[in-house]
Amino acid sequence: MPMRAARVPSRVRRAVARLVPTSATRRALLLLGATVFFASAALQSTTSGWNVTTRLDLVLAIVDHGEVTIDRYHDTPPYDTNDKAFYDGHFYSDKTIGLTMLAVPVYAAARVVAAVAGHTLSAADTLWVLSRGAVSTTAALAAMLLAALLIRLGAVPRKAVLATAGMFFGSMLFGYSTVFMPYLPGIAACLGALLILLSPPLTAWRAAAIGGLLGFALILDLMFVFAVAAIVVLLLARLRPLGWRRGSRLAVATGGAALVPIGILVGYCIAIFGSPSIPYKYEYDDFFREEMAKGVMGATMPKPNVMWFLSFHPYRGLLFWSPWIAMIIVCSVWILRRDRRLRPLAIAAIVVFGAYFVFNSGYYLWWGGAAMGPRLMLPMFGVVPLVLAVACRADSPRWMWRALVATLVIGVALSLPVSMVEPGTAEGNTIAQLLDPPVGAHLSVPQLDRLGSFYSLQWSQIVPSGVGKAAGHWLLCLAIVFAGTWLAHRTARRGERAEPV
Repeated sequence: MPMRAARVPSRVRRAVARLVPTSATRRALLLLGATVFFASAALQSTTSGWNVTTRLDLVLAIVDHGEVTIDRYHDTPPYDTNDKAFYDGHFYSDKTIGLTMLAVPVYAAARVVAAVAGHTLSAADTLWVLSRGAVSTTAALAAMLLAALLIRLGAVPRKAVLATAGMFFGSMLFGYSTVFMPYLPGIAACLGALLILLSPPLTAWRAAAIGGLLGFALILDLMFVFAVAAIVVLLLARLRPLGWRRGSRLAVATGGAALVPIGILVGYCIAIFGSPSIPYKYEYDDFFREEMAKGVMGATMPKPNVMWFLSFHPYRGLLFWSPWIAMIIVCSVWILRRDRRLRPLAIAAIVVFGAYFVFNSGYYLWWGGAAMGPRLMLPMFGVVPLVLAVACRADSPRWMWRALVATLVIGVALSLPVSMVEPGTAEGNTIAQLLDPPVGAHLSVPQLDRLGSFYSLQWSQIVPSGVGKAAGHWLLCLAIVFAGTWLAHRTARRGERAEPV
């Protein structure tokens, strides 16, 4: 027995060593993950809204009352929501249940701790705990996985750490690391599957782990379908040289494991609705139900005018707020021309980016409600950033790394203040103005107003009351972001000198 107990940690150490080669690099990745987590934990406010509260309601119903109906909460402030399904006289959350599966044990543990401490959890307390416990933790994991993947693809560790920090704090990624939504957990699941896939040997257990992670990403949010499909294609390409017998065995292991989380969602829907129909079919709001019934999950033909607002326009422009995303295209083209080994990743990045862009442009609610950017495109970050590894390599052209750093700095300057102030920025326009706006439409951009007030230090315009307390949290968050990134970068650099990789 003692011998067996001693073997387990050594196996874990060997597995970790295969994924991340040096101990110094592992410390740097841990520091990076800690930076993402503690920076989000430093923020006091929590984004609410229908999308968030419907998920919160389901967690409360399960843990507090042992039921999946949200009848007790759906119309009771501050738990009221219009994101709900109505069936057979009862109200249900209209979302998939992956995030609920993560949040239920977090809330159950928080209830026990609160009871021991003699404290009653308010709605704000509960939302903060769930956002940090189920989302910020997986966001930290996603940051570590992304940096580890860049290193595995040839990036210099210190550059991989710096680039990953820039991507997180220079985009919606950090903002939605603080919001009780499923995007960061799903991104972490996709990146975890990719790291296993790109870390030989591919055994049956590893194939099953890939399948389980991809299946879980899908039940976190169905919008992960394009990212998951791309990873499946990369897996099949990996299986092809292994021969029919071994490849089939690994494919079955992957598919079987993926069916476990998917089966849980199907069973949940059958238990409630009597069929595997997802809750959107029973949407309570007439407008949402009718629009979701059109096309594919509410997406019809892509609209060129909407593409403008999703790309360069400040209202929801991905390239406006995070110009480093343009480097994904640059690096993909460079790989296609010069790096045959990474060509499948470049093709996957381009296809996934295009798929989310086209789908989002045809979606009826393309702006994503109250949001700092096109949040429906967030799942693409489970695949597309990997091509940036070529800009982080020691042998990459200097202009490529400098261009990436410059665009990352701009992204951080634009996105980080909005992430800290309120990721769920108000829409600022009526639905009638947003449904099909012409290219020349003058849409209000609330994010720019927040950004201007932040940099001009007119913080009372952002937080009319309690500005001192809010400012303290923002300054603490900024200190953690920059100090943590510097420390992680420094640790990775020292590791390169001591243990060249």
